Amino acid sequence: MSPSARAKMEARVSSRPDSQQTQTGWRLLRIPDLRWLWIGQAVSQIGEGLNKVALLYLVYNLTNSTLMMTVIGVLQTLPPLILGPLLGVYIDRLPKKWVMIGVDTLRAGLALIIPLLYGTNALTLPAVYLVVFIMAIVGTVFGPTLAATVPLVVERTQLVPANALVGSTAMLAMLIGPALSGLGIATMGMQIVLYVSSVTFLFSVLSLSRLHLRKARAERPSKDNEGFVREFQQGLHFAFIEKRGIGGLVGAALCYSLASSAFVFLLPVFTDKVLHVGAMMLGWLWSAYGAGMLIVSLTLASMTQQKRSTQLALIAGAMVTGGLASFVLAGASNLVLSLGLVAVIGAGLASFTPVMWGLLQDMTPEHLRGRVFSIFNTGAMSASMVGMVAFGWGTDRLGARVTLVAMAAVFWLTGLVLVLLRQFASLEDSNAERGSAIFPDKL
Repeated sequence: MSPSARAKMEARVSSRPDSQQTQTGWRLLRIPDLRWLWIGQAVSQIGEGLNKVALLYLVYNLTNSTLMMTVIGVLQTLPPLILGPLLGVYIDRLPKKWVMIGVDTLRAGLALIIPLLYGTNALTLPAVYLVVFIMAIVGTVFGPTLAATVPLVVERTQLVPANALVGSTAMLAMLIGPALSGLGIATMGMQIVLYVSSVTFLFSVLSLSRLHLRKARAERPSKDNEGFVREFQQGLHFAFIEKRGIGGLVGAALCYSLASSAFVFLLPVFTDKVLHVGAMMLGWLWSAYGAGMLIVSLTLASMTQQKRSTQLALIAGAMVTGGLASFVLAGASNLVLSLGLVAVIGAGLASFTPVMWGLLQDMTPEHLRGRVFSIFNTGAMSASMVGMVAFGWGTDRLGARVTLVAMAAVFWLTGLVLVLLRQFASLEDSNAERGSAIFPDKL
């Protein structure tokens, strides 16, 4: 960063009230832009939960087939895997606020199609699949754009708390959304639930319209004659060659995602095959998992910014603790102990994303964040799919206990990768101010 650019940044930061620059926790919501971002996300995330449960219920009732129902999950996963890194180029080219507004406007319109067709008896299974696939394509853009937007709303020292607050909306939605959807379907019908989900996206649009993001600065802006391929390659080069530390963080995310997503899908099997209890206990385990995640997210939101090496040590410790809990859970038969261990695993996993986002946001120039986060999200999702298939196969062949031990090993491997990366992290925050690099260009 040039001296003139740094001077402009410092001038902009100093122009903000001191109280806003030092806020953490829920006090961060006193920052108007973050407050509107959080409110919009909280409502739209609940809407996504309503939409997903209602669609699964609809497809199952149309086909009475579990296989046809799982196609919904496949269609929602394919676009991020195929298009994620490519869409990052456009995220970097376009204003973040208007990208998010456009995405949620389209999602609101698409969410209306299925209940309207259903109400006129014109709904077919291919039409459901087509709408779901288009919604997934549109939604692929939102996550990386949101991650690239947070640094335009808060100061560098508030990144991890702000990420934790934004992430808490997904956990609140996980606790509230499915329950509200089930209640709505039972009392009002699937069609009304889908209408409500559309309204939540419109509410998010209204919230996002209140944002006043500071203008992103491009240190090396793309020239008009630069093609799409060159900009895409620039993102890959930055992440894996120019700043290899980012590649290391992506590697850690791959390890983390292998086991974290699979653990959620393993819970019903563990409840049945190991604890030998029914749906009520599964509900309690889900609640314990969600509660652990929510508590840690709110704790991170209340923390002050730590040195980068400390942040890496924090999530490395969380991975080791989560792995230990998974290892002990493999031999557990006591219901109360199992609830506690699942809560610990949820807490450990919840610490990863807010801190990782903060590190990537701090390392990456504004004009490359869309591409870097698209690469990061695509890698994590790919690993999640591999993990779900591999651990699902392992559970069928070897049993849930063996799979939980294998998951513990993956969590420990993630912790080891983070510890190795920490050796190259800056020990003083002052080092980060020289080029915004957490790791040297060459490890």
